[in-house]
Amino acid sequence: MRAIVVSANPQPLRSPGAAWGDLSPLVDRPFLEHVVESVVGQGVRRIDFILPEEKQTARAILGDGTRWGAQIRCYSAGNRPLYDALKLIPLRNSDEAVLIAHSDRLPLIRLDAARAVPTLFCWRGTKLSWTGWGVIRAADTLGFPEGIEERDLFSFLLETCRGVSCEEGPRPLTARSYEDLIEANRRALAKEFPGLLVGGKEVQPGVWVARNVTVHPTAKLAPPAFLGENSRLGAMVRVGPAASIGRDCMIERETLVSDSVVCGGSYVGQQLSLRGVVVDRSRLVSTRWDAEIEGVDDLLLGSVFGTPLHTRIRRACGRAAAALALVVASPCFFVLFVGSALRMVPALRRQSMVRTPSFSEPYRWKTFSLWSFGMRQVPSGREGWVRHFFFCFLPALPSIAAGHLGLAGTRPRTKEEVEQATLSKRAAYLSLRSGILQLDSLRNAAPDSDLLSSGAAETGWREAMATVTLYAGLVIRGLFLAILPFGDRRQTE
Repeated sequence: MRAIVVSANPQPLRSPGAAWGDLSPLVDRPFLEHVVESVVGQGVRRIDFILPEEKQTARAILGDGTRWGAQIRCYSAGNRPLYDALKLIPLRNSDEAVLIAHSDRLPLIRLDAARAVPTLFCWRGTKLSWTGWGVIRAADTLGFPEGIEERDLFSFLLETCRGVSCEEGPRPLTARSYEDLIEANRRALAKEFPGLLVGGKEVQPGVWVARNVTVHPTAKLAPPAFLGENSRLGAMVRVGPAASIGRDCMIERETLVSDSVVCGGSYVGQQLSLRGVVVDRSRLVSTRWDAEIEGVDDLLLGSVFGTPLHTRIRRACGRAAAALALVVASPCFFVLFVGSALRMVPALRRQSMVRTPSFSEPYRWKTFSLWSFGMRQVPSGREGWVRHFFFCFLPALPSIAAGHLGLAGTRPRTKEEVEQATLSKRAAYLSLRSGILQLDSLRNAAPDSDLLSSGAAETGWREAMATVTLYAGLVIRGLFLAILPFGDRRQTE
């Protein structure tokens, strides 16, 4: 038997960068890892993943499956619907049994107890509901209608699969909403889901503590509760019941955390009462009040690590280099400005760009002015990069020196561009630092490419240096090609 796991983004996708879906923490690690462990625990060693294009973090977590003793292959859905991407997976035998699963749900199943193929694993609340897991024939995956959505998939399988049966069990653990995430962590810690692996040591019934945890003698732990690796609890802190604290977290004195999930690397300030919330560093989501706040004051919530020292040094060096280049290039600015006034070069233009990383709410976006001579679109031709250097790069130096823009990063975008983007692309735009140069664009020789950089929040030092070096080479080559015809003309004369 093989498994096909569909990794879908839950709808609606409300918060870029927030703990959500299969990357959300279930006790001590992402939900996605527990799904893989469950599938491997059923004896399945070959797993194919269907992933949306933007889920690079999931690809990094999965790898090739060696850590689980399995073979994992990832397939990108691209622009097509997720279930249409099932046809990309090569199937050797049309009668082969295939376990269909969804990565944001974890049911309590036993494949050896399935009475027949196909079998759909369900649970009963007010009505019979599908867990998103089931065993079907390989040929059935090829018969899915184009563009089918998950809400229609269950009824389609019931109607079209020959001899289909439903196996009822308890309600699965899910991570499709913040309420589901809190409930899943509570059930996992309360041992309502046997077989789920939880790291750390159970120091008392229902209380797990990972390694290198510091707990003040006056702190109290009420089961069920989990303290992640390297976490610290201050004086008179109360954790639990139903509280999950991620790794590298710090909870300050006299704070209460119950019925909540605190994601890794979060700082929680003094004398706070957190009930029914999800904390992801400076983001707070209250399920009781159906409210979400981003950018909470650092004295209340924030990141344990802050901005790394090497990142601050890199930003300072980039700003200093831009300021120095601005002084050196001042004669060029004067010439370009005069040429613009005489209409010998395009007119000087100012555009208002969204400063990133930023929050998801449009009213909290900050903008900055980006100057250029003419359009940001780079003209085609062999002198295109030379034009980009004089008309786009040099006028952008004030924005780089002010810290609004980086040398390398994703393409800066206007507020209208971000608002008109799809939810997934908007989340990527707002979570990544923008820059005047894009490495992917330089490599593809498409100066104004819409490609996103890697999923890092900020371009690394090596990638930034590679981007600047490649750009300098393209500009020098363009200058050489622009001068070369004059040399040939003199030789001809």
